[in-house]
Amino acid sequence: MTLLADPYASGVLKKEHHERLVADLESFARDAGIQPHWIWSQLPEDMTGSQLAYLRQFRKHASEGTSGLIILGKNDKGFVEAHMSAMAGALVRNFIRARVMTLGTVIDLLAKQEMPDLTCLLIPNFFLTASETGTIAPWQVNSLFDYLTYRQVAGLQTILYATDLGLLGKEYGLAFKRHIEVHYMQAKF
Repeated sequence: MTLLADPYASGVLKKEHHERLVADLESFARDAGIQPHWIWSQLPEDMTGSQLAYLRQFRKHASEGTSGLIILGKNDKGFVEAHMSAMAGALVRNFIRARVMTLGTVIDLLAKQEMPDLTCLLIPNFFLTASETGTIAPWQVNSLFDYLTYRQVAGLQTILYATDLGLLGKEYGLAFKRHIEVHYMQAKF
């Protein structure tokens, strides 16, 4: 497929470093679950300092005991989806296999035992209150907790969004909340 925009025009990608990436940009974007422009675009100016710090230190997190980042707060303007897409794009252009996936897709793939091998998984709708989207079944909560524990032990990174960590604890359980509090950096909108 022919790109309508020049991926080098923004200055984010450099031909000497990213030529292989640009040659197969559509495939890299598809694998990441994002639109191609996120790979060559600068990070949004409204990203929080915590989000930027997380990305800058990405390769050090596993060795320092950090399993990921949880973004907390109201997503009234749809920033979470854009920020996670931009973060995935930044990771991909740094040759890190990252993918944005919805919670429903993660649950379906876990049930089929078909989760892809990803260095970083980003879930933009990980926890929303019951009034926002409904709840998930207890077995799905257990499956998610097992999966996050597996990723933590394996040194893989996960970026999550939740409206409220306290409510997450009430819905998913205190052990789940404690796991996130202990192993994840936090960023607030």
